[in-house]
Amino acid sequence: MSRRSDEHEQRLAPVVDRFDAERVRSPKVASRISKAVAAAIKDSGRSREQIAAGMSAFLDESVTAGTLYQYSSEANERNNIPAHRLIALAMVTGDARLLNAALEGTPFVAVEARYEPLLRREVRKEQLADLLRNEINDADAQWRASK
Repeated sequence: MSRRSDEHEQRLAPVVDRFDAERVRSPKVASRISKAVAAAIKDSGRSREQIAAGMSAFLDESVTAGTLYQYSSEANERNNIPAHRLIALAMVTGDARLLNAALEGTPFVAVEARYEPLLRREVRKEQLADLLRNEINDADAQWRASK
């Protein structure tokens, strides 16, 4: 196999973890989150009992496998997963796609905390470029006005 083929075989990991759109598509936010909960549980390779136990330990409150069934059921609109339990589920499964499914349609994304310094660097670069551009424009305007 050529080196070029090897490079095409290797895929870069996504910066923002998301479910395939078709897998969690829904016009309703609650339904999309229920689908994401079901998908994350399935993809984790762990039983609902194991996940519930992990969430219980993380939250220091009781979470049951039955509760996870309710959260993953689109038909059960009265039992949507609360935010603190969604976070616990993401932590126990290690699946940030849950958080991004909840944030879909907003201007926000969830990324690993280790990327925060890079984000801060890029935001500061943009801010400094804007500041410099404004200073230059102001100086140019003052120069033209003084002629």
